[in-house]
Amino acid sequence: MTTTPVTSLSPDGQALLSLLAATDPYSKSSSSILSTWNPSSQTPCSWQGITCSPQNRVISLSLPNTFLNLSSLPSQLSSLSYLQLLNLSSTNVSGTIPPSFGLFTHLRLLDLSSNSLSGPIPPELSGLISLQFLFLNSNRLSGRIPQQLANLSSLQVLCLQDNILNGSIPSQLGSLVSLQQFRVGGNPYLTGEIPPQLGSLTNLTTFGVAATGLSGVVPPTFGNLINLQTLALYDTEIFGSIPPELGLCSELRNLYLHMNKLTGSIPPQLGKLQKLTSLLLWGNSITGTIPAELSNCTSLVVFDASANDISGEIPGDLGKLVVLEQLHLSDNLLTGLIPWQLSNCTSLTALQLDKNQLSGLIPWQLGNLQYLQSFFLWGNLVSGTIPSSFGNCTELYALDLSRNKLTGSIPEEIFGLKKLSKLLLLGNSLSGGLPRSVSNCQSLVRLRLGENQLSGQIPKEIGQLQNLVFLDLYMNHFSGSLPLQIANITVLELLDVHNNYITGEIPSQLGELVNLEQLDLSRNSFTGEIPWSFGNFSYLNKLILNNNLLTGSIPKSIRNLQKLTLLDLSFNSLSGAIPPEIGYVTSLTISLDLSSNGFTGELPETMSGLTQLQSLDLSRNMLYGRITILGFLTSLTSLNISHNNFSGPIPVTPFFRTLSSNAYVQNLNLCESLDGTTCSSSQIRKNGLRSPKTVALISVILASVTLAVIASWILVARNHKYMMEKSLGTTASSSGVEDFSYPWTFIPFQKLNFTIDNILDCLKDENVIGKGCSGIVYKAEMPNGELIAVKKALENKKRGGSCGLFCGRNSNSWTHSASEYCEAPRVLFQ
Repeated sequence: MTTTPVTSLSPDGQALLSLLAATDPYSKSSSSILSTWNPSSQTPCSWQGITCSPQNRVISLSLPNTFLNLSSLPSQLSSLSYLQLLNLSSTNVSGTIPPSFGLFTHLRLLDLSSNSLSGPIPPELSGLISLQFLFLNSNRLSGRIPQQLANLSSLQVLCLQDNILNGSIPSQLGSLVSLQQFRVGGNPYLTGEIPPQLGSLTNLTTFGVAATGLSGVVPPTFGNLINLQTLALYDTEIFGSIPPELGLCSELRNLYLHMNKLTGSIPPQLGKLQKLTSLLLWGNSITGTIPAELSNCTSLVVFDASANDISGEIPGDLGKLVVLEQLHLSDNLLTGLIPWQLSNCTSLTALQLDKNQLSGLIPWQLGNLQYLQSFFLWGNLVSGTIPSSFGNCTELYALDLSRNKLTGSIPEEIFGLKKLSKLLLLGNSLSGGLPRSVSNCQSLVRLRLGENQLSGQIPKEIGQLQNLVFLDLYMNHFSGSLPLQIANITVLELLDVHNNYITGEIPSQLGELVNLEQLDLSRNSFTGEIPWSFGNFSYLNKLILNNNLLTGSIPKSIRNLQKLTLLDLSFNSLSGAIPPEIGYVTSLTISLDLSSNGFTGELPETMSGLTQLQSLDLSRNMLYGRITILGFLTSLTSLNISHNNFSGPIPVTPFFRTLSSNAYVQNLNLCESLDGTTCSSSQIRKNGLRSPKTVALISVILASVTLAVIASWILVARNHKYMMEKSLGTTASSSGVEDFSYPWTFIPFQKLNFTIDNILDCLKDENVIGKGCSGIVYKAEMPNGELIAVKKALENKKRGGSCGLFCGRNSNSWTHSASEYCEAPRVLFQ
């Protein structure tokens, strides 16, 4: 008879089995590592992830990226008294850190990073007297940073970033003289000042406190950090000036001070940092000039000082930075010329000088930058012509020269660039035609040439640009017909040619542009009917055809446009009845404008389904019948049905009770009602307001004309003339790679944290805070809690009513939004 010997697992093995017992059963069975943990072994020294000493004592437990799925860390592990390394990073561990882990007196590395640990950092960890590396980052740890960690005199790396720690940084940590890395960024509730005592950590190579609530100034004592290589102090509440003492940090490679509240000027002492590769200062309130001494930072690769208040000229000495790859100086107050010496920065890939006050010519020498990929110069005062030498920048993919004073023609050499993806020349005074060689630039995705003086026919070769997504040619002098070859650009999402002299019929082939989202053909001389094929635009959200010579009826295929939010067919010669199909386009939320046509008949009952519509203009047609269904349009904020033949009672709803009589002018058979079904004794508010002139006269008698009313009247009068003088477009749109020029364009003269939809959602009776002869004032609370005042101006124009919104914050920082113009709905924020 034989017997099986009984083996006994060592105490260290028993402690490890507590970890195995707490592990998710599925994880145990599916893990190739944990499957080697055999309880019948005498020692765990053969188990994967375990290292033992010659005396068979466990000195290392390392299971990184092993899916343990532990709800807590077993406290029994603390009995591994000889443990030197404990790595359970990325093992899906939750719960708290056991205070008993402070008993690992031999531990040199503790890595519990990238888990779901919560609760405080145990002060007992200060008992880890041999600890050199502590990684607790990327968890959900809370509470304060224990000041007892200052007892870890051997600590070299302290990583606590990406938790939810609060309180301040203990000044006692300044005694950790062996510390090389200190990282506590990504703790948004960490507050207080940066202790100047941390300037004593002379072995420090990395200091990271980004994305925290730290405030105060950058300690001048940081000039003592002679080994510092990376200072990541961005996205905080830090203020004050950049200490010139940082120029003493001779090993500094990366200086990240962006997205703070820094003021003062850039210290010329930073020019001493000859190893500096990245200098990020953007998004502060830095003033003064760019010090020429920065040209001594011969290792500089990235310099970004955009979005500040820096003034003066760009130093020509920056041309000495031959390894510089990115120069970002956008959104400052820079003046003077663009230094030609920048062409000596032969490694430059990105040059962004937009939103300044630069003037003079574009140096032709910039065409020598053979690695240049993006050049942004929009929003300056640059004049002269576009250098043809840009045709030598063979790596160029984005060129934005919009909003300047450029003249002359577009160089054909630019269209020879094989990688050019975005060409934006909006808002200049460019002339000449669009060359047929545009077809050579097959890489073009965005071609935006609006608001210039380009003329001639749009070349049919443009249809060969198979990658084109945005095509903006609006507010130019283009003539002739719209080339049907545009229909070949099947990926096109935006086509805007408004305000030109284009004639002929709208090509029915445009219906093949099935990816189109915005189509604006307004303010031209298109004739014929609206193509039936427009019903193929299943992604279209804005269709603007106003101010043309279109005839016929609205095609019934309009029903297919189930993503349409804005439809403007005003000021044409369309006729027939409003098709019932339009009532099924329930996506119409922004505006429906059919004014100044020849529509006849009654309003289709289906229009009651447009419950999300905010603006409706049916004025100056030959419509008749009752308007009862308009009472169902509960989201309306603007309505104009003047100059028709409507009859019967006006709906009795909160919106109609606040509506001006101008909205009904010249509908002699409309009447007021008490119940919405029968007329009261007086017709249309006693039928006294029959013309806008009468309205203006009565307004003058009732109250003095305010400046806002005068401004509104001038604006409407200008729009009236605009229909007859198409070349005098004055409505600006913002420039930039992501800008939409029309319709409902937001003009970001200042950054806004709310949208037009946020404003319109607040135009309700319960938010009314005042009324007057010029309009109604609403209180509007934005999603971020900010309160603004919104004035809905009453109509005052000769061709029927419209509504403008004038919005202001409850401070001296005002915005202006004209949300519904007579002929061209737009939104302008400035």
